[in-house]
Parts: sequence; C-alpha cells; structure tokens
Amino acid sequence: MLRRLNLKSMLALALLVYLLTLIWHLPASFVWHRLSAQLPVPVELQGLAGTLWSGQVARITVDGIDQGGLRWQWRPSALVRGQVQLDLEWLPRNSRVQAQLKAGIGVVRLEQVNGRLDAASMAMVNKAPFLLGGTWLLDVPVLELRDFEFVSTAHGRLVWQEAAAGLPQTLALGHLKAELDSRDGWLTMALQDQGEGPLGLQGDARWRPGQALQLNTRIQAREVADPGLAGAVALLGRPDRQGWVRWRAQLQ
Repeated sequence: MLRRLNLKSMLALALLVYLLTLIWHLPASFVWHRLSAQLPVPVELQGLAGTLWSGQVARITVDGIDQGGLRWQWRPSALVRGQVQLDLEWLPRNSRVQAQLKAGIGVVRLEQVNGRLDAASMAMVNKAPFLLGGTWLLDVPVLELRDFEFVSTAHGRLVWQEAAAGLPQTLALGHLKAELDSRDGWLTMALQDQGEGPLGLQGDARWRPGQALQLNTRIQAREVADPGLAGAVALLGRPDRQGWVRWRAQLQ
C-alpha cells in the first residue's frame, strides 16, 4: 500500500514538473496568436522570438504606427508578492528606454524608467502634424496606473534637451523640463525652461489615460529667439508687463 502511494506521488510530481516545463518553454508566438484578435486596436509583430518569459520583438506596429522593438525578461521572485514582473527594453527608432514592469490585479506599475528618445524620430513615426528636434531624457523612478484609468503614483523628471519644434522647419526652444507627480488620479507635470534659452516656459500640465493632455502655462520669446518663434508666441495672445503670454491648450 505504501509503495502504491509513493508511486502515485511520484507520478503526480512528474506530471507537475512536465506541465511547468511546458509552460516555461511556451513560445511567445503561440500566446500572441491567441491574444492578438482580442486587442482593441490592430497590433502587428515582426521578428517575435523566445518564450512568454524571455524574448524579443524586432518591430511592433500599433494601429499602423511603428513603435520599434521590445525585449523582456520575467522575474519569478515577484510571484511571492502576487505580481508579475518583467524587465523591459524598448527600442524605438534612434532611441532606447529601460524599465521594470510590475502588474497585479488592477494595477500596472513602471519603475526605474530610464533612457532617451529622439524627438524627431518619435514625431515622424507617430505622424505628428509638426516637426520636432532634440532629445527627451527620461528618469522616472515610479509611475503606477490603476484600472488603466487613473494615475495613483508618479515621481520623476523628463528633460527635453535642445528642444525644437515647428513647421515647415523646427525653431530652437532651448532646454525644457517637467517634474512629475500625481494628484486626484492625474499625472501632473510642473513645467519650466532651464536657463536663458529662446523660449521662456512656466506652468503645469496634467494627463491620465484616455484624456487629453491639459496645459496651463505662460510663455515668452526671449531676445535670442528666432523671429519665427517670436511671431508664433505673439499669435497666442497679448503679453503682460514682463512679456509673458498665457497659453492654455488641450492636446490629444
């Protein structure tokens, strides 16, 4: 009787190990083919390789827009906290961003988001109606979303080095930055310029998933600004005694 119980236990253990091995080596392409039809927007993957736990995609196209490549590595230690954790490396055109993603029930949390994005490339691939220049530097220790609707926690900084924007050509803006925080379910950003560059900027912005970016700022074109920038700022309103123009906008 004891031998029979031991045999059953060994068979059950062997079956469990076999199933775990199958799951561990489950191809990412197998999972993707079963999930892709359920996504709210069309997503295409090229060069998908590896497993569900460790792999890469050479190119991701979301709703016709090329979002670059992605690499991921699963961290099983997070399971003891009831989370799924992935180390991510996003590789859009001329750019590189690394982050840790932690997901639980109703919560998605990004930590240690660091990297750089080429502004010109991002404007091009996302079909922006204007040109951009410079580099976006990301240093975001934490950004947490709840139910993909609310920003529950955010801390960090975004810096736009050698910022430029315009059409049909870019105009130099200087160095700009945004300090990130969260309030009432929104991601908030304290905006300002860094020094005596062409564009003076003060104010704030807020955003959350599914909502437009709301800007409440004041700007000015300094003496070193290109005449085109000065003319564009003048079109936004009448300056106050210090030369600042109030600018409020909602950007999708």
